[in-house]
Amino acid sequence: MKSLRLLLLTASFVLGACQTFSITNQWRDPSWAGPPANHVVVVGISRSDTMRRIFEDTFSQHLQAAGVQATPSYTQIPPGGPGAVPLRDLVKGTGAEAVLVTRVQRVEQRINVTPSGPMYGGFYGWYGGAWASTPSVTQYDVVTLETSVWDARTEKLVWTVTTQGVGSSDIPRVTTQLAETLIPRLKSDGILQ
Repeated sequence: MKSLRLLLLTASFVLGACQTFSITNQWRDPSWAGPPANHVVVVGISRSDTMRRIFEDTFSQHLQAAGVQATPSYTQIPPGGPGAVPLRDLVKGTGAEAVLVTRVQRVEQRINVTPSGPMYGGFYGWYGGAWASTPSVTQYDVVTLETSVWDARTEKLVWTVTTQGVGSSDIPRVTTQLAETLIPRLKSDGILQ
């Protein structure tokens, strides 16, 4: 739990969200023999208590729909403060075998410029089209999330993944998309039952 406490204390990013997710990196502890968890405490690292509650409730609902008992951490851990002691008590009190933690790792602003080409049909058609065409410019945020699973019995990190997607403020929808991306992977990797 010491590593988890450090993670909870040092995370200072607002929990953001993405519209579509791609897994960019994944690690599983090769020495971890299980068993797969059937009960998970869900933690969303965020300065916004509203975003945290929405994330934890939504992800917990998807875990439960997949047959895994889930408890949101906000039920025991107050917003904005160190939560290591209440988290330890929550995990022990619920009998959870694992703790799933998601935080924003970074947000990058990107600009996409798509040129529109000039018309053809001889020099005069090309020349007029070159002046009339303007590029399409799109600005967007790419959010990288880190989701880690800690074994509650050993207090060790057993699985972690980074995901990337385009930023959005619709937290329930994007949490659903994150859950739909990660829960099957967690099950196939033997982390969850």
